[in-house]
Amino acid sequence: MIRINSLLQFGQQILASTLLTYHILIWVVDDSQLEFALSFILYGLFLLWQPLWNKETVVDKKRIAFLALVFISITYAFPNESLVFFGLILSGLIGSRLLGQTAFRSFDLLALLIIILEMAIGVVPATFEQIKLPALFADYMQTIILIPVLLFYFAPNPDHQKQGRSQVDLMHGLLAATLLFIVLLGGIVINLLYGVDYIDGLLLTVFIVSTLTIGISWFWNPGVGYSGIGVLWNRYAMTIGGPFESWINKLTTLIEERYLTPGEYLEAACENLVENEWLNAIEWHFENFKVSAGEKTGTRLEHPLTKNLNVVLYFKADPGTALEQHTILLIRMAYQFYLAKLNQEKIRAQEHFATIHHTGARLTHDIKNILQSIKTSIDILAMDKDSQNSQQLLQANLKQIGTRLENTLNKLKAPKLDTQVSLVDCHKWIKRIGKQHNANERMHFHSDIDNNVTLPIDLFDSVAENLINNALKKTSAKRIDVRLLSNSDVIILSVCDDGDAISAEIEKNLFAQPVSSGSGMGIGLYQSAIMALAFNYELELSQNERGRVCFNLFQNLAE
Repeated sequence: MIRINSLLQFGQQILASTLLTYHILIWVVDDSQLEFALSFILYGLFLLWQPLWNKETVVDKKRIAFLALVFISITYAFPNESLVFFGLILSGLIGSRLLGQTAFRSFDLLALLIIILEMAIGVVPATFEQIKLPALFADYMQTIILIPVLLFYFAPNPDHQKQGRSQVDLMHGLLAATLLFIVLLGGIVINLLYGVDYIDGLLLTVFIVSTLTIGISWFWNPGVGYSGIGVLWNRYAMTIGGPFESWINKLTTLIEERYLTPGEYLEAACENLVENEWLNAIEWHFENFKVSAGEKTGTRLEHPLTKNLNVVLYFKADPGTALEQHTILLIRMAYQFYLAKLNQEKIRAQEHFATIHHTGARLTHDIKNILQSIKTSIDILAMDKDSQNSQQLLQANLKQIGTRLENTLNKLKAPKLDTQVSLVDCHKWIKRIGKQHNANERMHFHSDIDNNVTLPIDLFDSVAENLINNALKKTSAKRIDVRLLSNSDVIILSVCDDGDAISAEIEKNLFAQPVSSGSGMGIGLYQSAIMALAFNYELELSQNERGRVCFNLFQNLAE
């Protein structure tokens, strides 16, 4: 048994068989019963070829049976008229795809020409007894029409997988069927009313119709500097301000309201939609709550958007297919904007938690620096309790610990606009930082100050402590050099050690995001880089090789 799906790929051959059956019904068959039987074959071939319905889907049998009964009744009662009606439908479908299927346009034009000749020379004269054709003309035309019908069997077939309903253009199909009907009707009227020969009247009608068509096409787009009918049609067809455009405008306006929650946004959007005259109410059934707007009266339609979300629409009257699909499209757009609003809330929450994380990490880093200073104080006490120099260092160190604790506690308070920046000159800063770490034999401080400018204490203290602590944690580092350079062109704070190089993976994200490593260089450097930018400085890893790892905090004064 041959499967129907295997036959559908031969669309052009099925159309050729349809044209051949149509030709036989017009010219060959005289018996009414045989003609009625062949009509079933004609309609069956047409159903296999037609591009309107998807032939692989299940159709409603009751509707198909009703349509079949109507066509059978018309075919039995009016055989010739049914052939005219079938020819107009077939010509309309072929004409509807002339502009869409360009690769097979020549064969479609040939099929359209065959149908026109079949109807004009075969069907119309057989329907109207008053129309007389010249002797032997019909016999010659019968043979002439049969030749292209047989040649049509050799036409190539398009890809069956790419065919679909999108190939059918309703306006072009109606235009093709209407023009053919006008030509046939014009030939009949001229022959019957004015006694002109049918062929002459047919040619005259073709001339009039083609002249009008060319004239309308010229007026549609004159191409001489004037706007034609096409521009006026586009202005009419693309009118802005309908319900669809107003709804989109309202959606985009509401989503810009930052303080509307997703539920409030959806409720406000629905209240705007129910203001349209065809809709009474909307009700959204989420998994845990409902959102509704309007009065729940009228025709009810339920549409599932997802597994856990149904939307119930209440229309003032039966909406019909077009208005129903139009409203569902608006509802789906509202749902997409609702999801966008939810994503906004999630992103805002993530930003909030990220800020909390960075603040907590920064405070943790400050506390670590305070602990480091406390350990330094303990080392000073263990070194020499009675030395006057040790007492001064201990006093300065404890004072610094108190200042850092105060700053850390201030960060935990409500944020205030602080426009005051503590400054210190270069000589005092390098001297103070050197005193804090002179107990460590690995630390060496240098200065090259030609221009004794003032430095932001918070920035330089934070960056220096962070870089020094990271270097001290490296067991491979035997010497740490801290150098401050200041001249008329640049200010540079350099912290270098002779330890192992930083891995490439850590170096890649060193100042872009917090990184994790076994020896620090995580959130501290990330926060230091952000802080440096706030003071118009830059923090960089200038050298990274074994025996020479250098960080620079610098500012180009010339720039």
